[in-house]
Amino acid sequence: MQRVISDLLDWKLQFKDYKTLVFTGSTEEDRTEVIKEFAKNYFDNMIHINLKNNEEVREYINTMPTGRDAYFFIEKAVHDMIVPLETILIFNNADSCEGPGIWEYARSFFTEEDMSFLVVAGDFTEEEISAASEYCIIIRLPDKTE
Repeated sequence: MQRVISDLLDWKLQFKDYKTLVFTGSTEEDRTEVIKEFAKNYFDNMIHINLKNNEEVREYINTMPTGRDAYFFIEKAVHDMIVPLETILIFNNADSCEGPGIWEYARSFFTEEDMSFLVVAGDFTEEEISAASEYCIIIRLPDKTE
């Protein structure tokens, strides 16, 4: 587990190469626990959105939004601000999105002036992970051993 936290911290500290984090592996509960704990320890603000349960945001993501409009929509939907360098936005159960919307959002999320952090967590196919590795950082949570 310490290796995963170390990898997450490395991702956060790579200021010159902002990329969305794809967090996969193990179980939904484990991923949620680890990423929330990391967010609490290393960020001033966490916005956690379960896309399986939040139809409004999930449907918006499916429209493949980009740019500032996407930021404003998320801020309005959750009644919270995405503060540069202080906020981590976590899309949990991102695999519940249909089509390429979540991947387009992940590809275009970071801009130099925003300097924000996005985590896309879920169970993804190897094809999705391979394609996303071109523009995302991939961290896999190891499966639990009995």
